[in-house]
Amino acid sequence: MKNLFFLLLSSCLITAQAQTKTEKYISKYSSIAIEEMKRYNIPASITLAQGILESGAGESRLAIEGNNHFGIKCHNNWNGETIIENDDEEGECFRKYTKATESYRDHSLFLTERGRYEFLFRYKNTDYKKWAKGLKKAGYATNPEYSTLLINLIEKNDLSRFDDGNLQQKSFYFAHSYGFPYATGLGAYYFHKRIIYSTEVNTSFVFSEANIGCHYEVLNKFYTGLNSGVIYLPTKEKDLIPQASGELIYKNNFILIRGGVQFPLDEIGGCQLIPFLKLTYLID
Repeated sequence: MKNLFFLLLSSCLITAQAQTKTEKYISKYSSIAIEEMKRYNIPASITLAQGILESGAGESRLAIEGNNHFGIKCHNNWNGETIIENDDEEGECFRKYTKATESYRDHSLFLTERGRYEFLFRYKNTDYKKWAKGLKKAGYATNPEYSTLLINLIEKNDLSRFDDGNLQQKSFYFAHSYGFPYATGLGAYYFHKRIIYSTEVNTSFVFSEANIGCHYEVLNKFYTGLNSGVIYLPTKEKDLIPQASGELIYKNNFILIRGGVQFPLDEIGGCQLIPFLKLTYLID
């Protein structure tokens, strides 16, 4: 049983630490998007979302072979290198760059130097929804769902956090928890991209538990993962019992709504499963 528990925990940690291709793209290009925003006043969230969408998170042929992250076609005023790719029609001409930063800069110039995008710059660079809808209205892409796709990417990956021009955000919090069967608890949480690392101590005033955990975001604001630790039973001869927990977390700003099942690796009064529900408040 213990070997199975450690195998499950190792699997969770390996899965949680593996960045998705979108996360890798954001890590690599967010600083460039911020610099372009500071210079041209285009929201970094919009630039990143367009880059992710148009380039398949950097894995499209245009991005790999042509460093073209925004699907910008040649048009009549392009004198640089080109790459041919099928799009709305077969064999269309796209711009080719020597490095990705050139694509980001050309994207900024493409929006600032064309009159049909002029109205976008009347919007605040924190209003990504107006920018996304405006890009669709101005005809940046033919996909009728283009604005919705951009907004979903921004909200799923919290890209709006880059629109204040700061790559840094608070990631470490202390917390109080309340629930059942553990009435109260204290803990510490570290947020890293789409991963939550945690450690906490909880008590029901009859028995207590301490654990460490790792959870991964599987849907927007929803995390799942495992905790492991010990249950303390002062009335039992064997008062420390190893335990593992499967847990689902919903994060809403500074509140975590948590539910799951705890699996003692030894009997507790004949009961093998302990369901739990917790409301956790992060202390800013």
